[in-house]
Amino acid sequence: MYIHARRRSISFSGRTITIKAAVKGLGTRKHTFTVGKISGLKNIPPTAFKPGKLVFDVPGASKAVVEDVPMYADKVDMNTFTYGGMDSKHVKMLEAAIRKAMSG
Repeated sequence: MYIHARRRSISFSGRTITIKAAVKGLGTRKHTFTVGKISGLKNIPPTAFKPGKLVFDVPGASKAVVEDVPMYADKVDMNTFTYGGMDSKHVKMLEAAIRKAMSG
């Protein structure tokens, strides 16, 4: 599964999750981790004024906020995927697939 939203993208291969964030210039930052490393997963749905957040609790991963993001991108850490209301359905399906992989 792959979702691109709000200058971030998330991909899930069944065992590995990769979150990419756009940074100023031509680069991106990437954080890859396995399902086995996730100790918690929280989905905060979007509202009219705030984007939704899919937040992964990965012990040992950096909690540093990505500061050098382009205009209109969200300043959050690399354990968080932010998304808008149009992507809610896809994020719920992704969350269900990740939770299934975590339990199995």
